[in-house]
Amino acid sequence: MNAVVKMAKVVEAIDEWGARYEVENIYEAATGPMLPKVNVGAIEGGAPYKPNYFPGVCSIYVDVRIPPHIMPVSVQNEVAAVLDNLGFEYDLEVYRTLRGYEGAGVEPLVQSINDVHEHLFGTKPEPEKPRRASIWTDTNVYNELGIPAVKIGPRGRNVGGRVEEIEIEDMVKAAKIYALVALDMCSRERPKGR
Repeated sequence: MNAVVKMAKVVEAIDEWGARYEVENIYEAATGPMLPKVNVGAIEGGAPYKPNYFPGVCSIYVDVRIPPHIMPVSVQNEVAAVLDNLGFEYDLEVYRTLRGYEGAGVEPLVQSINDVHEHLFGTKPEPEKPRRASIWTDTNVYNELGIPAVKIGPRGRNVGGRVEEIEIEDMVKAAKIYALVALDMCSRERPKGR
């Protein structure tokens, strides 16, 4: 059978599993829900210059955003179960895992951000919408290493589109926040043992 045609069934099954995974694995953080995401991002198979050939191999590439309470191996096992149910021969390769994290010990940093934002603009920063706040960023690396980190920055326009835009004025506001928060945090006495 044509591997690309078989893969269409796999993509459909992964998409259905992904919809369930996203609903069943919402992580309730102190700052609001973290939403996992599953995306079939690429498919590769056949020879575009020889469409009369029946492709014997087809690959898909799936991105699964993992919330803090889920281990990558459990996601791999769930995907394998989906593939097993289809009855096709397959190879499942995980080539990168990036776990989700909720920052620990971030309270002084959050307080500083709130105070600085209120000082500069008269209000505390608005929380980001869960879908946007749930994206993976470098803060996960810092939090994994025990370094308190949070996300704060300009919102921009066309967020999530191919071309995101940020107004210069918003970049200047963000720079002011970063500078004053850094000054505040670096002026504090270090906790014992750090």
